[in-house]
Amino acid sequence: MEDEALRTEVALFRFGVISELVASRLEPGELTELIYQKSEQHWHIPGSHRTRVSAATVRRWLRLYERGGRELSALMPARRCDRGCSRTVDDETRGALIRLRKEQPGWPVWRLVQALAEKQVITPGTTLSLSTAYRILTQEKLDSAALHKRAPVDRRRYEAEFPNDIWQSDIMHGPLVKGTGKRRKAYLIAILDDHSRFITHGEFFSSEKLESWLQVFRQALLTRGLPRKLYVDNGAAFRSRHLERICASLGIALIHSRPYTPQGRGKIERFFRTVRSRFISRLDDQPDTLAQLNERFQHWLETDYLHRVHSVTAMTRSTALPLILK
Repeated sequence: MEDEALRTEVALFRFGVISELVASRLEPGELTELIYQKSEQHWHIPGSHRTRVSAATVRRWLRLYERGGRELSALMPARRCDRGCSRTVDDETRGALIRLRKEQPGWPVWRLVQALAEKQVITPGTTLSLSTAYRILTQEKLDSAALHKRAPVDRRRYEAEFPNDIWQSDIMHGPLVKGTGKRRKAYLIAILDDHSRFITHGEFFSSEKLESWLQVFRQALLTRGLPRKLYVDNGAAFRSRHLERICASLGIALIHSRPYTPQGRGKIERFFRTVRSRFISRLDDQPDTLAQLNERFQHWLETDYLHRVHSVTAMTRSTALPLILK
């Protein structure tokens, strides 16, 4: 990968780590706890074999982002000044690090590197950096996560306090549409405001690809403003560098649900059940076109869904509409 392309990938990764911190209203203690949880997670870091980032690193990225005017470029790593130089650690130094780790499993990595330097067992002309030591230990499954039990999985519920704090989005398989010739399945793409349960935009498409979803997202942004966080499925349609760049440029935290754990998307899943039971089940006949299906869907939203009182908020979605637009 070219140097500039890698720098952009790294910046996107760093924003992905800190975006939830930037987009949340957190007390100092909550921020510290969330940073700690980030440091305990495992990541796919562009251009690195490491899988962890320290709490200090997360805080440094936060400072860079804030001081850089919340621009993605502020998170780009500095250009390398040692291009063309070998940074390979020889087998003797690697073996010494592994042996010392097994002898002193409780030592932090910096102390291991320091001890090797003091014992003068690092091959002359070789530099054993902390990042290289982390990478070697991870490859040998001697990193702290492998030596100790992992921290419990964070299962906090995403419950928005205000409108536009969190948007949830997903895709539902819908009815068949006649069209011309072969009948085709329609897919409902919807974005829901977590606090009010208002549908910021929903529309049926003949495809569930990212291009279709982006049309819905664009319309939601134009009519309802910017959310602080966007919570989506872990599927391929939402795993897109293009989507990451869009959210990063707008300062939106893009959050993917963990595989096989749909609990965090409960509100959008509940909406889809309502669509099936109160809209699709009541279609008198098969729509001839997507346009016809969408026309009926919008009518149902405006005359039925928006005027039903929600059991939790004790408000209708139409009542919540002015709150979102403020």
